[in-house]
Amino acid sequence: MPSNQTPLGALPSRFRKERVLIIGCGDVGQRAAKQLVGRTRVVALTSSPEKAAGLRAQGITPVQGNLDDASSLQRLSGWATRVLHLAPPPSDRVGEW
Repeated sequence: MPSNQTPLGALPSRFRKERVLIIGCGDVGQRAAKQLVGRTRVVALTSSPEKAAGLRAQGITPVQGNLDDASSLQRLSGWATRVLHLAPPPSDRVGEW
């Protein structure tokens, strides 16, 4: 497949590494990140600044934001080549399913 037909092929080589955004980097998200770190750039959305150091220690780049605040998420738009969404639904809507 020609390089201009892949999502990363048209970029300069230093930007061709896949970028995975994990939304909901709790236990399952961190297990998935462990498999990805080193092969891809892994970023995790966190609403808790206290968790940032722990994420960094695992090779994950923390980005502070909140799913309930759209303005805090704007800087993530278009950044990742893949998104792993593991966040639970908002607690006020549990049971509506």
